[in-house]
Amino acid sequence: MRSYGLTVAEYHARLSAQGGRCAICRSEFGDATGRRLAVDHCHGTGRVRGLLCGKCNVGIGQFNHDPDLLTKAIGYLRE
Repeated sequence: MRSYGLTVAEYHARLSAQGGRCAICRSEFGDATGRRLAVDHCHGTGRVRGLLCGKCNVGIGQFNHDPDLLTKAIGYLRE
């Protein structure tokens, strides 16, 4: 959280705003892994986008946070 300029209070406010769930898959805070949600941010601007579970955070990272590439992956999966 320190890396992204987010206080503990701001983290908990975001967590509450997301209903205690990952912003993408909606898994509950700490379920399965027992870990806290990761602070997702734009690598270009440093702006915090939301809180993600480990799987979703790593998943979008594997696609280089590129919406066009993720859209292509979605099209591929739907074929």
